Amino acid sequence: MRELLDGLAHAMNQLDHVGQEEFVGLISGALEEYPDLGWELGPDPLDANLLRLSLAVRNAPEFRERASASGSLPLAGEGWVIDIGVPPRAGDIYLEAQAGDEVLAIEGDLLGVQLRAFKDMVDLVLGVPPGPLRQLGQAELEELAEIFAMGELGELNMMDHVNSVSVEQIDGLSRDWPSLTTLRAAFAEDFPSCAYAEWLRDSRS
Repeated sequence: MRELLDGLAHAMNQLDHVGQEEFVGLISGALEEYPDLGWELGPDPLDANLLRLSLAVRNAPEFRERASASGSLPLAGEGWVIDIGVPPRAGDIYLEAQAGDEVLAIEGDLLGVQLRAFKDMVDLVLGVPPGPLRQLGQAELEELAEIFAMGELGELNMMDHVNSVSVEQIDGLSRDWPSLTTLRAAFAEDFPSCAYAEWLRDSRS
């Protein structure tokens, strides 16, 4: 673990001095002994002045447990932080999808959402109203739903609190199917101790 973190810290300290390809090479070299770990580099949602290297652990839950037990993360440096789990994304809920020769612009605020209790977790259901998205097949819609859910809630919350993500066709937004923009606040209300809870409550208000 110490060797891995030293390698990642070295890469982050070199970020302003090397090109993208060389930086990716430094990260890949540091992660060589951890093939199930992914990574993502971007702004930290809690502090826009920090660049965050997120270690994706959905395929490496045992690494998450080891890191938690060691207390070695988060690891902070000058202008950067390294931590477990890809965080929820700041910014608009927007995706593009290919449907034949057409590129569909998907505005997330037009989609509905439900959180259905499942034991101590939830099943997250995305509601697709009439429109261009109906051109996509069920598998493609479910893939988009997973991307939207991950972006709204972040990796750790998906691992800890979401049992499944699925898609249903709906007539339109309603009291039963509020906009996807309400997901973060509703999720934080259901799971007040979840990752980024305070930020989730306020980020779409």
